[in-house]
Amino acid sequence: MLGRGGNAGDRHFGDTPPRRGPDLTCEICLSRDEAADRAVIPVRRTAHKACPACATREDEQTARACTTCRGQGQIIHEQRTHQVRIPAGIREGQRIRLRELGGPGQHGGAPGDLYVTVHIDDW
Repeated sequence: MLGRGGNAGDRHFGDTPPRRGPDLTCEICLSRDEAADRAVIPVRRTAHKACPACATREDEQTARACTTCRGQGQIIHEQRTHQVRIPAGIREGQRIRLRELGGPGQHGGAPGDLYVTVHIDDW
């Protein structure tokens, strides 16, 4: 039984309700042909997190010499590549929304959206 006013789509389990993931942004470069012809291109999304080996160190020299992150202070947490069809006739600087390709949701929530700004090069 679902209780008053609820339906199966509204249910969640545990004490924490589901939350939608964060929206993310990125930029891509396309050739003029790709922009004109509804090209399918790979879009890679890389998420980083603080390096566990040196994030809490206050000595800057030691942090720069970290072999885990190579002095960057962060490491790759997750990397995903999506095949995305670009709309035909897209223009320089145009922004497109890719639904549910953003950050993951929490506790069963939907992923966020990915907003892509397009740059067109003369290759």
